[in-house]
Amino acid sequence: MTSNAAAGRVRPPDLPSIAFQALAEAFWDDRGVPIPFSIREKGGTQDDPFDEHVMEILKTALPDDVRVIRPKDARPKIRGSLITPDAVVARPEEYDLLIRGGEEYDTRAIFGLEVKKLNLDKDRKAARGAGMDYNSTPPCATVRVYSALGSEIIIPAFYLFVTLENGEQSGTFIPDSLALVAGSALNKNVELYDAITGTRTKEIGLGTYGDGMNRNRPMMVFANPLGWTWMQGAATLISEQSLLADEHPFTLVREITRTVEKSDIDEKFYCYRLRKMGYEVEDPVRDPFPTPKSRSEQTSRRGKFVVDMTWQLKID
Repeated sequence: MTSNAAAGRVRPPDLPSIAFQALAEAFWDDRGVPIPFSIREKGGTQDDPFDEHVMEILKTALPDDVRVIRPKDARPKIRGSLITPDAVVARPEEYDLLIRGGEEYDTRAIFGLEVKKLNLDKDRKAARGAGMDYNSTPPCATVRVYSALGSEIIIPAFYLFVTLENGEQSGTFIPDSLALVAGSALNKNVELYDAITGTRTKEIGLGTYGDGMNRNRPMMVFANPLGWTWMQGAATLISEQSLLADEHPFTLVREITRTVEKSDIDEKFYCYRLRKMGYEVEDPVRDPFPTPKSRSEQTSRRGKFVVDMTWQLKID
């Protein structure tokens, strides 16, 4: 649906694209050499200095009409439960035009950003490459946020994956790989997202004395795009849009096809890298994100504590 307000307007640039460019240029120089950076020490459990560093890069590099909003910006004293996404990147004026025109939100107006920082394993590959924890919120094409008045807003979601190497000095890190990935490339099942993030029932009154509780909290594991070896050592944007190289200084370096489970449907995605880095176009690929080699519907049993008492025996 196209509103009168939107008719004839020149649409602004795609927000995930300019965010990707800002981050790629902050972490790599024009020759593709990683740029070391420093961040403060981690505080509490939910404190993440790297997230903070990413947001500062975006706030500094993005155009003046773009806002980078974190949960605590709306509620400074917010504590306790985990909140997703880590930030919302938006053009308030464009967002307002969409609302008044009755249009769906698009990535030129607003998107949610979730940050996933990963370490390198002993083979210099992304840790948890075959599948990583997304805690209690599955990745999704869209994410649910709320206005200051409490109304629900469904916006596009993107996930930033970054692997870092420790620098020579404490608190210094060297970027290894970066991927800004459309949530739709990870999961498009909104019903799953709604079911997992909705209100769940706890079991209370458990145990001999009735003071136990089972939170029934899910732990979601989905693909880690940086587990695909082709993604390593570079900055890559993965989007549903096929023409971003016409508007941004990108090269469309590869196409991805993802097979939809239990159907004949394919989903297409497009990999972009900064044009000045000189990357060549490569062959399309199907389902490149690795998954665990052995998956089972059964959960693993807790580890067994084995007590060896043979040391007490006297052996002649």
